Amino acid sequence: MTLHARVVADDFPATLRFWTDLLGEPAKVVADFEYANFDRGGETVLAVLGRKAAEAVLPVGRGDGGVLVVVPVPDVDATVAGLPAGTVVVAPADRPGWGIRSAYLRDPEGNLVEVQSWPAR
Repeated sequence: MTLHARVVADDFPATLRFWTDLLGEPAKVVADFEYANFDRGGETVLAVLGRKAAEAVLPVGRGDGGVLVVVPVPDVDATVAGLPAGTVVVAPADRPGWGIRSAYLRDPEGNLVEVQSWPAR
């Protein structure tokens, strides 16, 4: 897995059209969930997520600029356990709809960061 960005969109259809025009057809679209990802070489390089769907699981607010960085890690819980107090804003949890385990952090500048791992298949 590689590091990638996730765009949080107020207008999912318009944002998806913009990125599709720029990057070509997404590898996956889940319209009901307002999620799409664009891949290169089998790896996600950009994902688009509707704000309502995003707000259901992560603390994204209007002032966040709508972009967060996604960092794959071998073990979300071990990664989070080693971070300074106050860094984690959403504790590790399984995200069955996404097929991942993730936690959400804020860096010292207030930027959102998602650490994620894929469970063994």
